[in-house]
Amino acid sequence: MNTLVKAIVLSLTTTLVAAPAIAAPQDHNPQQHSQHPNNHNTQQPTKPIVKNSHNDVKKSANPSHNWKVGQKLPSQYHGQSYQVDHNQHKKLSKPGKNQQWIKVNGNYVLINVLNHNILKIVAN
Repeated sequence: MNTLVKAIVLSLTTTLVAAPAIAAPQDHNPQQHSQHPNNHNTQQPTKPIVKNSHNDVKKSANPSHNWKVGQKLPSQYHGQSYQVDHNQHKKLSKPGKNQQWIKVNGNYVLINVLNHNILKIVAN
């Protein structure tokens, strides 16, 4: 009988102690529910800095749409990862001597590998 009373008292006290913790709202983002009135979220999205000069090509989300024949290809696209084999694409002609096809944002660009001038652009 003594064990039964202890079990009942223990379960009642556990329920009384745990009930407020279960009923309390869950705060998953402490910055969102700040108690301090002067605590404002001062984080602002940063914008990329774009520098343009007479030699640079305008940078945008889809740079190959802004390129024109005769412009220099930006150096970031000189790598082998952009090179394309013309045999695998029906739209592309065979490149001449010192010419290479590259693919940027779905567009194919024929460049002169010596001076990196754009010779032709084929939209995909």
